[in-house]
Amino acid sequence: MENQGISVLNIRKLINILSDKLEKLEDKNVAILEDDLYWNILDEELYNPYHEPANLTMGSLTEDWEFLQKIINGEREMMDYDLYKLSSVLRFLGKRNIIKEKQNND
Repeated sequence: MENQGISVLNIRKLINILSDKLEKLEDKNVAILEDDLYWNILDEELYNPYHEPANLTMGSLTEDWEFLQKIINGEREMMDYDLYKLSSVLRFLGKRNIIKEKQNND
C-alpha cells in the first residue's frame, strides 16, 4: 500500500462516525477511568521499531481528561499536545469494546 497523507477531511469523517456511534449508546457516560495510570513511550522510541524502548514514563487518564476538560469549558485553546492526551483516552475506550457491545445488542 502506498504511503498516503492523512487528510483533514478523512480525520473529520472518522471523528464524526465515532461521535455518531457514541451518541447511540444508551449510557451517555461511556466509561469510568478506573485504570488510571498507563505507560507512555517517548516519540523517539515509539516510532523506532528496531530498538526496544528504554525510557518509559507514566501517564494518567484522569489528569489527561481533566486537562482536556479545560478546552471543553473554554478555559484554554487546543494545542497539538492535546492530541496525545485525547489519544490516550480514546485508546482506553477502545479496549472497553463499547461500540462492539452496542452493535451486538442491536
